[in-house]
Amino acid sequence: MSMSTQTPNVVVQNPSVRKAAGIVLGAVGIILGTAVVVDGATAAFDITEITTPITAGYLYLSSLFGLAVTVPNVPTPRALLRRDLR
Repeated sequence: MSMSTQTPNVVVQNPSVRKAAGIVLGAVGIILGTAVVVDGATAAFDITEITTPITAGYLYLSSLFGLAVTVPNVPTPRALLRRDLR
């Protein structure tokens, strides 16, 4: 059983673009999460004014990407069964 690397998507059809967007969102999440943890763990500086709106925007975009692009690409059990019967 071979799996296609060119999974179609209605929103973002190019798999390279989907992958790059996922990597960028993941990297931003790690950097932002690290900044929030370091900010909360130290009293030396306070960057909450910056991290709060950026976190809100990041969560919105990441959730939108997940629901609109990632979820439609996850195979359903019915689709897996149909593929196995071929």
